[in-house]
Amino acid sequence: MLLIGFGAALAFPLGVRAESRSELALGRQAYEVHCAICHGVKGDGRGDAASRFATPPRDFTKGEYKLRSTGSGQLPTDADLIRSTTQGLPGTAMVPQDHLTEAEVRAVVTYIKSLSPKFAARPSPKALPMPPPPPHTPEAVARGRQAYKKGECAECHGPEGRGDGPSAPDLSVKPTDLTRRPLKSGATPRDILLSVLTGLDDTPMPSYHLVLEDEELWDLAYYVVSLGGPPEMTDDERAGWEVERRHKQH
Repeated sequence: MLLIGFGAALAFPLGVRAESRSELALGRQAYEVHCAICHGVKGDGRGDAASRFATPPRDFTKGEYKLRSTGSGQLPTDADLIRSTTQGLPGTAMVPQDHLTEAEVRAVVTYIKSLSPKFAARPSPKALPMPPPPPHTPEAVARGRQAYKKGECAECHGPEGRGDGPSAPDLSVKPTDLTRRPLKSGATPRDILLSVLTGLDDTPMPSYHLVLEDEELWDLAYYVVSLGGPPEMTDDERAGWEVERRHKQH
């Protein structure tokens, strides 16, 4: 892989434990070897490969994350960041980094968090409680279509979920076509429930936590699952795998 240069010494605030310094050092090393090609050495999303993608890599210095298990406007948990790192974001250039060891993944997450002051300034985030799922039945899917109407989802996503609702042309971020796969957040009912429960920060997609009842949230997730077709390889995902392949040759 392309080595971007790992400094022999890092500057750490006084009082940082030796264990933390060691983990940050490992995280920075792993980040520069595996992540900086897209996200940039400074974590600002301006890596050498960033221009190849329609959707730019995340700028970690902003501390803003759409996909989380936490409430609207909150930071992600470590588990959220670990999941995104190891499993990737389907349909995007962020391909799975499951070749990293568990220690490397945790260290990379620690290092990524150090790139934004938000993580140090705020208390550790807590995941929203996940309501227990009702049975995934045709009746639940039918109820989910009613929850889709109740939540006014068609206003943005359209009556058939194709991202063509009446408000779509005026939105800063195009609503997701719920009939296409993969979905960036994942396509399982639990993945979809998380997006509905937490909302997607920095997009018009709000949180439906305490807006819809718990069972309605699951029914809605089952309904969205029912809309999906077979997964398709996107241009960004194809480019991401190509960058990964070329990067490993160096």
